[in-house]
Amino acid sequence: MAFQSRLSMRLMAVLMTLVFLVSHASAADNSRQRSLFKQLYALALNGQQAAVTKKRRPLADYPLNHYLDYALLVSDMDKLPIGRINAFKTAHPDSPLNRRLDSQLQSALAKQEKWSLLLKHGSTFSGDVRQCWYLTALLKTGKTSHLPNLVKDAWLQGHSAPDACNELFAWWRNQGHQSDNLLLKRITLSFKERQLTLLRYLKKQLKTVPQWVTLAEDLLVDGIATFKQSKNLKIAPQTTQLLYEAAIYAAKNKPAELYALWPELKKQHSFTPRQVQNVERLTALFAATDYEDFSIDALHALPKSAKDNQIRAWITRFYLFNDDWAAVADSIEQMPVTQRLHERWQYWLARAYAKTGQTQKARELFRTLSKQTHYYGFLAADHLRLPYYLCQKPAEPGSADFVMPAAIVRAVELYHAGLLSMARSEWNLAYSSLTVDEKLALAQHMKAENWYAKVITIMADLGRWQDYHSRYPVAYADTIDQFATESKVTSPWVMAVIKQESAWAKDALSPARAHGLMQLIPETAQRMGKELGLNCCNRNDLHTVPLNLQLGIHYQKNLFKQFDHPLLVAAAYNAGEGKSVDWSKNFPTAPDVWLETIPYRETRGYIPRILSNVVIYDWLNSGHPYRISHWMPTLPINGQKSQPWPNREVPMQRVETLCH
Repeated sequence: MAFQSRLSMRLMAVLMTLVFLVSHASAADNSRQRSLFKQLYALALNGQQAAVTKKRRPLADYPLNHYLDYALLVSDMDKLPIGRINAFKTAHPDSPLNRRLDSQLQSALAKQEKWSLLLKHGSTFSGDVRQCWYLTALLKTGKTSHLPNLVKDAWLQGHSAPDACNELFAWWRNQGHQSDNLLLKRITLSFKERQLTLLRYLKKQLKTVPQWVTLAEDLLVDGIATFKQSKNLKIAPQTTQLLYEAAIYAAKNKPAELYALWPELKKQHSFTPRQVQNVERLTALFAATDYEDFSIDALHALPKSAKDNQIRAWITRFYLFNDDWAAVADSIEQMPVTQRLHERWQYWLARAYAKTGQTQKARELFRTLSKQTHYYGFLAADHLRLPYYLCQKPAEPGSADFVMPAAIVRAVELYHAGLLSMARSEWNLAYSSLTVDEKLALAQHMKAENWYAKVITIMADLGRWQDYHSRYPVAYADTIDQFATESKVTSPWVMAVIKQESAWAKDALSPARAHGLMQLIPETAQRMGKELGLNCCNRNDLHTVPLNLQLGIHYQKNLFKQFDHPLLVAAAYNAGEGKSVDWSKNFPTAPDVWLETIPYRETRGYIPRILSNVVIYDWLNSGHPYRISHWMPTLPINGQKSQPWPNREVPMQRVETLCH
């Protein structure tokens, strides 16, 4: 029996060795294919068909082999390879590449003015430029029976049209379709979108210029100065509407100046009750964000129907800013129950109770909050010196026999090739049809592929909030440590920023043109690159992980040198350095009050997430994180020295964690 046991163990060892060798060889083959594909894809985009054909044989069974055919088509698009495109679509009918080919073919056909072919091969024309191409194609091919109305719809916008529409619009005008009535409609739209240059351009084309058009121009140039002269205006519905829309803009941008003028303006013109309420609500709200002295009276003076959650929140913030804790408690207690029970206002109610001597009430609220895993829960625990409720509960492993769909396999390979937008397109083909068990199994596969953004997305989709190892990847640690040495920028801090900024999507691109893991704007990246002596940094560079980390961490170091306070650093990273400078003057020094009273809603949400992220990353790294208040000394307002908060003992303490 002993001999048989030893033999079985030897056989098992041999089998395991064979499995290892096979898997190792498979991984090596896959790595070679990935490397070869990247090389050949670049060659294909450059039109080097002979070189690609000669070297692509090892990719015969590679999932992205047909992407080389796509790249060759793209490189040859100026020659309009319509037959080859149709053959590609036939061979790959469900490929997301087909839409890309359609788009690129449309561009080539429009560039070459092949209008008949454009109509034949263009099924959709989304976007202003493509709409111009489509309408121009109708014009050039004589299909003009319904064209005037289509052109009118494209022309009648409050913003300037693309140059591709110029010839089309000229034809439409020459046909006599442009009229003063239509010009006035477009002037109205341009006023709504505050397009002064367009309004002036259209005004010049009018045969007769009504007084209200000149008023609209004056309001765009200087609304406040125009309001001061409004008593000289003829009362008319068009005038009142223009003044109302300009007042809405002024309420958001110059509330104090409008507040002084509004009573007289309201007397002179027949605004509707709804218009009056809208202007007065916005004036009070935006004045409150500037903490104007009159704003609290303006907020309270609003009718009950105008006092929504936003107005009630700013009433409370005004009292927080002015250190009136009794009024803070009173304003929160008057909130509707659904708003009052939110963790934000439960925390501030507890703070107000503590400040006004209602200690037992404060402790009860803090204790309830402290059992929750978020910014306010961590703060509440710090006030009572309690442990944090942080507990890792891994998600289920999912289906053991899960086989990744072909589209997901292609998405993974595209991800490794750096073709990230294409990877998302392939992913979207298959993901939504997966079962919960399959998605859980897929998350495990994505962990193995280091595609962290998809793991986070899957966990969020499935609501597996306590799988912290999946939701908070500890990735690129060596690279982060390398660039963060000898500074206040710690690895948990950098990872917290990445988690919030991009959710670990290295191809992330924001509407503000921020790129990559640490969401760097190209101008900032170039400035950091120059300081580091690097020859970079175009937008494609910023999707390269090591470079993005190097530049982002260097920027964080600069911010810590400039502000020497984590909250000011986080605010500067989100809202700009100038705002952190502004918010360092005449603001509250208590860090929680300072954060709650900064005017920007996005930044008020951003910083708490950074703080809770850094606690969780510290916990994942060490098991005993610093308390959140470690990152929250008092603010150095007006040059004051920062102090530990909420007391001298808590900030430097490590905290124990508990499971529910």
